[in-house]
Amino acid sequence: MLVALLLLAQLQPLPPTLIPLASDEGQKLLVESTARRAYFPLASQFLTQRSTSFCGVASSVMVLNALPLEAPVAQQWAPFRAFTEDNIFNDETRKTLTPDFVAKGGLTIEQLTFLLSSNHVDAKATHADTSTLEQFRAQASQALAEPDRYVLVDFLRGKLGQDFGAHWSPLGAYNAAADRFLVLDVARFRYPPYWAKAEDLFAAMNTFDQDAGATRGWVVAAKAQGAPARVEIPSFAHKILRYAVAAGSIVFLLGAAAGALLTRWRMRRATSV
Repeated sequence: MLVALLLLAQLQPLPPTLIPLASDEGQKLLVESTARRAYFPLASQFLTQRSTSFCGVASSVMVLNALPLEAPVAQQWAPFRAFTEDNIFNDETRKTLTPDFVAKGGLTIEQLTFLLSSNHVDAKATHADTSTLEQFRAQASQALAEPDRYVLVDFLRGKLGQDFGAHWSPLGAYNAAADRFLVLDVARFRYPPYWAKAEDLFAAMNTFDQDAGATRGWVVAAKAQGAPARVEIPSFAHKILRYAVAAGSIVFLLGAAAGALLTRWRMRRATSV
């Protein structure tokens, strides 16, 4: 009965141990946080995973688009460039990891690290059982306080008082006074972004992943040395492009109007004859 209700629900209620970002307390934690360099770049690229197994893919796409990396052309938006849940699987990646494989069971920590690395990211993974709460807190909070560094966490939802299943999401900030991390949950159809206690989040990562044969953990990601930089459109060139598009639109409209007037004139002339 409980499972049926969960499946019918549009959004799961957060347990009392988690603080919604949208609440007054959650917003205050963000404002007072000093380790929040990741929040706004990630929020600008927030993505809902397209299937229940694509949490790791969606989290990676958010990080890739937030990093100053050259993105491939997005087929659905060509000629514009962006990382998507499709083109993140480039030719190199598909030799080892395919979308169909991920759709069947998600990503282990090693697979997500490989996915990022094959897209010009310096990705360092840590299994929770090889580290400590103090080390996680120090590494993650330091990364979140620096530009162009991001943290992705692999955890078991039940350890946070949520419903069921394992999950990937990026972290957006750390509030030292509350000792809480902001989890930007990519399954927005299940849970909103929330603040979790560092101790609880570490315990949720320090769980055994049967697919990996190891515990879950976290990945710190940054642009790899020598990676191609994001393609920026110079402001002057951008203005010229905008003017050219506007001029082209005006010419098209004038041509259409002239054609319509010419057609009406010909029709009237034919009628009068």
